[in-house]
Order: sequence, then C-alpha cells, then structure tokens
Amino acid sequence: MSKKVKDDKNRWRNKIVAFRMSPEENEELDRRYRLLGYRTKQDYIIEAVLKGKVTAMGNMQMIYQFRRSLEEILSELQRLKTCEEMSEDLMTPIRTMLEIMEAIKEKDESKSEKVRIPKLQYDQMMHLKRLKKLLSTKTEDETHG
Repeated sequence: MSKKVKDDKNRWRNKIVAFRMSPEENEELDRRYRLLGYRTKQDYIIEAVLKGKVTAMGNMQMIYQFRRSLEEILSELQRLKTCEEMSEDLMTPIRTMLEIMEAIKEKDESKSEKVRIPKLQYDQMMHLKRLKKLLSTKTEDETHG
C-alpha cells in the first residue's frame, strides 16, 4: 500500500480525479510539467486548474528538460531540408518553450537583478527566437498571399 501524502497545507489528498486524454495530449502535458520544473504531473495540474496559471519553478530539473528539449528540436531542425517539412509536432514544444521564456523574461524584468544563463542555453534560446520570427513572417506571407 502506498504511503499517505499530505499537501503543503497539511491536508490529506485522498480524492481521485481522473480524465481521458489522447496520447498526443498526454505527451504535451508531460513535456509542459517537466519543462516548467514541476516535480509531479499532479502538482502541475492542481496549480493549473485551481490557480488558473502555472509558474516556472526555475530548478535544475527545469534547466535539464529545457536543454534536452532544445537538443531534440535542434536535431529535428537539422534533419529538415525546407520549412514546409516542419510539422505541428515540432512547433508545439517550440511554442511551449517560448511561452516559458516570455514568462521568465516578464518576471525578470520586474526584478532589479539579472539572471545568469549559461552561454550555450542562451545561444539555443536565441535560435528559438529567430525561428519564431521566421515562422511569424511565413504565416503573415501566407495570409497576405
């Protein structure tokens, strides 16, 4: 039998809430809670549902997952020969990471101190920003064309 766990306010968590997801939705949920640095999927879902928004934890797990996702995206981008070959499956993690980066940027701008990001991660983030700009220009061209 599993150990009974109390939440941060010393309440028993003994109610089960379940819902169905497609495999793709489940994969996206897994990616999001890991990228944001949550310890468990349960913590992420409770925060998202009860508070209406989630915050990046800013821990080593988050940095590790960011690096891992960036490496996967980079290898996939290197495999592609043209922009048309890019699938929505590749765009989803890119959008998620950009949302996280924007949230961190807004949070950091409200502080007076600067956050130090290792050069490799900074360079990879800049590649994502350039990709976002390229994709937005491509989308604008398609809508005007």
